[in-house]
Amino acid sequence: MKTGGELPLNVVTLVFGGLSIPLAFARQLCVPALIMGLLAIAFHMWGRGKQKQGTWSEGSVKRSRLGFKLAMAGGICALAMWVLWATGVLL
Repeated sequence: MKTGGELPLNVVTLVFGGLSIPLAFARQLCVPALIMGLLAIAFHMWGRGKQKQGTWSEGSVKRSRLGFKLAMAGGICALAMWVLWATGVLL
């Protein structure tokens, strides 16, 4: 990849993905954590579509990829915690 501009929403993807993990373990915040994880995944996919149209800096692509991975982990944790709280296992 050549040095280019910043990939759209790469920092937002990283922040949402990173915040979805700790929020997943807070009782009342597991649903917003799941939403943040899903938004980060959507932003990453949208950025991947934009990535094919131009040249972007390598750092912004790495941030987007890391945010996607964190969002996947946070989404899985949030969904698991949501199910555990909803079924009464953690009461």
